[in-house]
Amino acid sequence: MERMRKIKSGNLLPDRMDDITLPLENARRLKLNCLNVPLRVDVPDPQSAGMTLHPQAFAQAAAAMPEIRRAGLAAFLEPFPWVQAGGLAETAWDPGDVNAWFEEWSRICLQAAYFAHQEGIDTLVISDGIIHLEPHSREWIALIEDIRKLYRGRITYRTQWWYTSWANPVSLYEYRRKLQNPLFDKVDFISISAYFELTNREQPPEKELVDAWRRSTRYLRRQPIFDQVRDLHERWRKPIFFGEVGYVDRSGTNRMPWSAAPSERENLQEQRDCFAAFFRVFWHQPWFLGASVFQIHMPESRYYPMDRPAESIIATAPTEVASNALSAGLRDLLNRF
Repeated sequence: MERMRKIKSGNLLPDRMDDITLPLENARRLKLNCLNVPLRVDVPDPQSAGMTLHPQAFAQAAAAMPEIRRAGLAAFLEPFPWVQAGGLAETAWDPGDVNAWFEEWSRICLQAAYFAHQEGIDTLVISDGIIHLEPHSREWIALIEDIRKLYRGRITYRTQWWYTSWANPVSLYEYRRKLQNPLFDKVDFISISAYFELTNREQPPEKELVDAWRRSTRYLRRQPIFDQVRDLHERWRKPIFFGEVGYVDRSGTNRMPWSAAPSERENLQEQRDCFAAFFRVFWHQPWFLGASVFQIHMPESRYYPMDRPAESIIATAPTEVASNALSAGLRDLLNRF
């Protein structure tokens, strides 16, 4: 029986890249094999195409790479939108001048690709949370083709979680539009920020969370999340990677994983059970490449899993699993990691 290697990563934070001692220690404790290294891109106005690569972005990444390698870890490199000094999520970026935006973002991504080539970083993430520009597939494809002229590593695009409801035809249309976006044909694997809403309950049992990945009960949507994620793989024959998966230590985090404050009631068990359900549903799927834990860099964050029951769940997830259903393309991709 074949063995499939999983990417088990953690997200570094763009405003803390001057010191990665703590996330390196956490990577050891969680038995990670990769870190997601951000290049901070300052975005002062979410309605504008204006952006500036932080003056220390490349220097900080260059200083981090020897430490990451000494720890035996691989790395992803990712230009990361830092909107209004981190006061807004990257999903808020909705520039009015699309052409100007792609011209400037392409320049930064090409710089990042050259840096990744020089540093031997084998994966480049070209988008994170830039949801308003995802429909511009022609421009994304042109960017990917330009990057491939100077970079031999893997390229991925991170799309955002979505919802569908049997009672909302517009949501079904939006999902079908995402599913058919041809930019996914041009990447090596598809990344997702996986903050899918699961149930309406606080602290449902782990089994209910597992079932909710198959059919979400949030707002009675009946969303077949697992099937939709798998369909994205099957449509483009690309592996799926969860570029962010995270849950806070508060009741209701399964209802709103994207929120740092689903309630004010501490609930370490729900955080633990959410991670456990995720690993049970996805980790052994042959088309599932792995995931990156959000986040391991900031102890004051409610998403921080360390010294909580969630830590042992993450740490015990294996980096190799048995698989007798690997496609040739997926096998080739995994062999490059």
